[in-house]
Amino acid sequence: MTPSGEPEAPAPASEMRLAETHGGLAPSERPVQAIPAARVLQTIDLRQDRSASVAALLVVAIVGAVIAGLWFGRFAQTESVRGIVAATGGFARIDAPRAGIVTRIDVGQGAAVRPGQTLFALRMGTATAGGESAVEAEIRNLRQTRKGLQDEIARADAFIAEATRQQEQIEADQKPFYAGLAEQTKRNQAAVEKTRATVRRVAAYVRQGDATRDLLEQHERTAFDYERQVAELQLKRMEYQRQDTERKRAFRELVVARQSQRAEAQGRIESTDSRLASLRTEALLEVQAQHAGTVLALAAKVGDSVKAGQIVAAVGDPDAAPVIVVEAPARAVGLAKVGQRVVLKYDAFPFKTFGIHHGTVSYISQAAIRGTLSEERQEGGLDPRPVPLQSAYRIEIVPDRADVDAYGERVPIRIGSTLSADIVVERRRLIDWMLDPIRALRGR
Repeated sequence: MTPSGEPEAPAPASEMRLAETHGGLAPSERPVQAIPAARVLQTIDLRQDRSASVAALLVVAIVGAVIAGLWFGRFAQTESVRGIVAATGGFARIDAPRAGIVTRIDVGQGAAVRPGQTLFALRMGTATAGGESAVEAEIRNLRQTRKGLQDEIARADAFIAEATRQQEQIEADQKPFYAGLAEQTKRNQAAVEKTRATVRRVAAYVRQGDATRDLLEQHERTAFDYERQVAELQLKRMEYQRQDTERKRAFRELVVARQSQRAEAQGRIESTDSRLASLRTEALLEVQAQHAGTVLALAAKVGDSVKAGQIVAAVGDPDAAPVIVVEAPARAVGLAKVGQRVVLKYDAFPFKTFGIHHGTVSYISQAAIRGTLSEERQEGGLDPRPVPLQSAYRIEIVPDRADVDAYGERVPIRIGSTLSADIVVERRRLIDWMLDPIRALRGR
């Protein structure tokens, strides 16, 4: 019977034979027997689903590729600087040394010149808005400056004379004062000696019983008062002498300072006189060629008014290999090095139409070729556009080609043409770029 009261089903014959075989062993000691096939109700399929594994492997591969790209990938930051095409064979830019008017041009474009040959003549006489020439304005300003320096010297001389007079007057007034102090001190010292003698006599009388102790003390107080007065006079004299010493030291310092100002003003007057003499003799300035070559360009004509540093002509070898010269700001030379590749974009051949070109850095100056300049002083430079106030360094770049493919022709790069050069200023890993914000937050 089952626990629920239902009749128990008869055991299969195989189980009965098994029980007989083992003769009444306990169930835990009986051998395990496989379940008959007739009693299996379902079939279990143990095959593995490979789609999840493939997806996991794909995700792992993507993550690994991203991490590897961030770790090994690099990006470069470039700085665009302006430059000019020069020549390796003695290219020279001839600038106006002073502001003036071109009165004569002795050469023509394409002419061969020799060292020392006159190229053009310049008259120092550029008219200003008021009708006054630059030379005349400078002479007038120099004369005003000279007059101001002369007035400064006169004021320095007057101050030194007045200070010396006051010093002498003070010393003259102090002589009777010090004499009076000395006389008063002498009298008090004599009174001290006299009072001390009286004290000694009264002390002898006291010992003999002919005088009282009160009389002795009275004479001692009198002697003490005289000694105190002598000490006060000596201290007073020392204090006045200390004040005199300080006053004399201050007087000497003032005199030395004024004498230094006077000497400086006198030196400036001499320099001004020299400049005035030079301006008076500068009626015409001739500019000569420093090297042999060919006149490649003339940027002015007779009658033109030019500024100091403005280009007037260019001399060089037209067949020489071109070289790119740029004045790079300080921010563009940090990681730049000789042998570095540079992207070149010629103004005469827009890169959107004719493509970009390349070159190699061949020279970088170790020191700045000019300091910081204000925008007002950038006329006549390689690029008239304003740039940040930074020092500039000279960089020379050798282009890969001396010509450009333009509409099926090989057009040579003209010397003196301008361009932009992209210089790599920073190379970093992508992971460093991504971690910069976190590092910046940690550094706060």
